[in-house]
This record gives sequence, structure tokens and C-alpha cells, in this order.
Amino acid sequence: MKTKLTVILFLQSIVFPDKVNLTAVEVMTKVKSAPKPESSISEIRLDIIRTKAGKEKHRVRAFTRYEKKFSSGNYEKKQLLRFQEPKSIKGTGLLSWTRRDGTTEQWFFLPRLKTSKRIKTKEKGKSFMGTDFIYEDLENREVKDDSLALEGRETIDGYSCYVVRTIPRVESAYWGKKIYVDDKIWQIRKVEFFQDENTLEKTLYVRNFTQQSDFWSPAMLEMTKVNGNHTIMTIDSFKPNAGLENQIFTKSFLTNVK
Repeated sequence: MKTKLTVILFLQSIVFPDKVNLTAVEVMTKVKSAPKPESSISEIRLDIIRTKAGKEKHRVRAFTRYEKKFSSGNYEKKQLLRFQEPKSIKGTGLLSWTRRDGTTEQWFFLPRLKTSKRIKTKEKGKSFMGTDFIYEDLENREVKDDSLALEGRETIDGYSCYVVRTIPRVESAYWGKKIYVDDKIWQIRKVEFFQDENTLEKTLYVRNFTQQSDFWSPAMLEMTKVNGNHTIMTIDSFKPNAGLENQIFTKSFLTNVK
């Protein structure tokens, strides 16, 4: 029996080199540690799609995403989203600061209110700008924030993926998730979000990855709810290592809209 097991493991090492015996924690750690630019600017479009009486209705929003990593201090990463379209929400912004322990602070700014509002933990399950994404979906979670279990492998859009089941250890809007990780580029290809163990709420597909230098970035994300509502996020442009000033990620800059 021991000899048979040894042969099986040897054959696995030939078919799946460098991908044998990884735990769920190791898989998600590879995702977390995948190379990322020091800073970036992205131009993004949101297409919010609703179906009524058999007809699709589209609402389009456009924003710029600024991101920067920090090598020292209390914060690991900061991000600013600034909306340009439609005209009715121009100047609206969302500022996110991610601490080194994985917790995220968020502030939302509406120009007509002329002040920013901090997003409370209990509000992070609310829809972000009328989309099928919630505020929590825009945060980074640390590997330690979830209990992880490896459920095997599946092929997603033609790519071999590890399947990792997550159940939150810290507060979350979801009962849990099933995450599909590409075992070659260590990027997430798909996420299923659950209301409880057997009830799927929505699914995220991440597609059209391109490589710049030593890191990968997707060109499209599609979040689809079980009721058919869905939002397509298209990254029209991505500029890595943009040399962004720290001032961009301050609360005063968030509210400084003319």
C-alpha cells in the first residue's frame, strides 16, 4: 500500500510540478504575495445591468482608481476612487486605507454634501454606488482573516485552478466564499459568495489577464447575482508604478473637488 501511494505521489509530481501538496493557506499566501506595482492609476468603467420585463437596462459609471503601497508606517496600502461619469455624481470619491493587520478604513465623499463620511463596519455590506459589489468587496482580506480549506481543483475558463473554501474569522457580510486560484499565475479567476453553507448569493469572474513586467492585471471583472442582476467592471487602462504623491490619499484631498 505504501509503495502504491509513493507511485501516485511521484506521478502527481510529474503532471503537476511545483504544485503538489500545497495547503489552502499556502495557496492563498501565494495570491497575497504575487508581485504588485508600487503604485498604479487605472481608468475603469462600470456597467450596471438590470433586466425588467425581458429587457436589459444599463447604467454606466466611470472612475479613476489610484493605488499606492507603503513600505513603512501603520498602513500597507491606500486607494482612492474618483468618479467622472455620469455628471450627476462627478467628483464622488471613496478613500480606503488598509492597515498592516488587514483591517480597512473607508471614507465616502459626495460633492453635494461637501463633507466625507466614514463607512462603518455594519455598512460594509451595502451596495457600492448601486452596483452588485459591496464595500467589503473593495477591501483586501488577510490570509489569517479566514478559516481555509482546500477542496481540490477545477478548470475555470480553460485554466487549472485550486479551489479554496473560506469561512470568515473576522466580521464579514458573507457566510463564506469559494475561491478559484490559477495555479500558474497565482491570480483569482472566480469567487462564489455564500449566504449560508448551501445558498449561493453571487459569483465574480475575473478575466482577460495581461502581464506587465513581473505582475498580472485583469481587464474585466463581472459580478453576477443569482437573480440575474450583474455588474461588469472594465479596466480600460492600467498604468503601473505611476509615482503618486502621498497627498492624493488624504481625507483633505478626498473632499477637495472644484
